Amino acid sequence: MKRDLEEIRQTDGKIKHKLDYILSNSDIIVNDINEVKALKNDIYEKTSKIFIYNLKKLIQLELTQKNLAKKIGISEDLLSKYKSGEAFPSIETLIYISEVYKISIEKLIGTPLSAVDIESLECNKQTEFNLFEEKYYVYFLVTNIAKEGAIHEGIIEFDNDNVVFKILSNGDVIKYFTGKYNVSDKLIFFNLKSANDGIVYINMIKPNVNKDKYMGGLGMLMLSSDANSKPCAQKILFSRVRLDRKLHYNNIKELLNFSYEGVTLGHVKISQWEDEIVYNFIRKLSKE
Repeated sequence: MKRDLEEIRQTDGKIKHKLDYILSNSDIIVNDINEVKALKNDIYEKTSKIFIYNLKKLIQLELTQKNLAKKIGISEDLLSKYKSGEAFPSIETLIYISEVYKISIEKLIGTPLSAVDIESLECNKQTEFNLFEEKYYVYFLVTNIAKEGAIHEGIIEFDNDNVVFKILSNGDVIKYFTGKYNVSDKLIFFNLKSANDGIVYINMIKPNVNKDKYMGGLGMLMLSSDANSKPCAQKILFSRVRLDRKLHYNNIKELLNFSYEGVTLGHVKISQWEDEIVYNFIRKLSKE
């Protein structure tokens, strides 16, 4: 990396010397286009070297090329081409990288990242994965028709980006899911699985990292309903403190219900007959 920095410094010195020469000789700008083209090539070379240097720093930050490629939304093969200088990213990719890491494009392609810069990025990364306390109580509606109107209680536990989701009944764990969560610019997505109980997805708005750790809020829960494993979409309430479901039943239920122009729905469930209607509709069209 020291060699890379030295090459960048040498290229930068050459550019400054040529630029001063051209600017002090106005005739060159008008009459010697090749001299200007040569300077532009040198500027591109410097920019490319700085970007490659910073890219290597970001790979170190993310531990592997695979992690970085995934984070900035490109293939590992394309990232390798960026790193070797075979290709240079589009303006959209540069903007995206700068947005993800909260650094300006000018810095990304114009200034080698320092140890202080990397330390700052590392702190931001740690903050991202420390949005949550270790444990939250969660609440969502029971979908079983026989118990409709009741409110489930569960626990979600965090260990960095690892997640454990337990659904409780009278204090006992009746369903147990594990998985991870991913953070984007705006949302957090949970992908949780259980060998016996299937898959759970949860989406929530990304908490403001400028505040204290996440206190609580709402997410969207995708969980098979208790009745015949029908897909079910509903709200899930996160709380750092345990809520008394009997004492606060009306308030919790109101927060969990979907409402539209005066119509209140507890949850939204796809029934078997609806699924069959769509199947028959598509089948009919396919025969026409």
